[in-house]
Amino acid sequence: MSTETKTIACFGATGGCVGAALACALKEGHYCTARTFQLTSTQLRFLIAIAVARNPEKLGNFLANEHHVPPSAIGQRLTIFQGDVKDPAAVSKAVISPINQEVLVDVILSGVGAYPTFQWSIRRPLPLTDPTICETAIRTVFTALSDLSSAAKSKSTSDKRLKKPLLIVISTAGCGRRRGIPLPIYLPYHYLLGSPLMDKRRMEEVVLRDKGAHVRDFVVIRPAILTDGKTRGDSGLRVGWEWGAERNDQAVKEPGPEVGYYVSRKDVGTWIFEKVIVQGGWEGKCVYLTY
Repeated sequence: MSTETKTIACFGATGGCVGAALACALKEGHYCTARTFQLTSTQLRFLIAIAVARNPEKLGNFLANEHHVPPSAIGQRLTIFQGDVKDPAAVSKAVISPINQEVLVDVILSGVGAYPTFQWSIRRPLPLTDPTICETAIRTVFTALSDLSSAAKSKSTSDKRLKKPLLIVISTAGCGRRRGIPLPIYLPYHYLLGSPLMDKRRMEEVVLRDKGAHVRDFVVIRPAILTDGKTRGDSGLRVGWEWGAERNDQAVKEPGPEVGYYVSRKDVGTWIFEKVIVQGGWEGKCVYLTY
């Protein structure tokens, strides 16, 4: 478990998974005793989160009302930038550490997505309101990181600022090399969610092709169908994974996906915070989460 200072930039923070992870980072004493994987208040004191939101007030209300984050934690540990995730200038502000303007954040967490809409179409009955939002968001993050790197080099800024962050993205179980969806719903899943799946796959391709150019490493989260239902905690989750790209340490055999129907957004977000951001060791993996 890592005890060093962490700074986290969140995109899509009003969504369920990222919102839950953000809430875990902001809570203090309440979280210490609520979950199996515990943190001391001293460790949480140094977890600073940043978010880009079109509506900062909505994000604050979401954290307070949905996740019961104390207003004091939101005020002291959360910096909100109003803007669009497709705007490199807005993203650039969010990926700079709020506690040291000379360095980048430690972690970038993206769960950006769009809502599907219904249309009379045999091929694509549920297209997205923005069919490339996931891919575009990651490309924008990479553009912002490139711009900041170029600016730092031109100003002869310390190499510390060029330390690359870890990138965590929320994808879906239908994007892997092996089947991550149960057979009874495999065909309708891919048919109805064809448009979101295409966007998630393109996003993953952008992440996997980076190979250290913009981020030091990545973790792709591939949950089963996401719900707002009752949480089961870490003990109720089944976790599988496969390597996302060729690595020197692939002597470690990948177990493959855990196949299931659904999982709670809150459980996914909590797992990301506890296991990936704090504990570590999931770099380079595409992780499947389900009940």
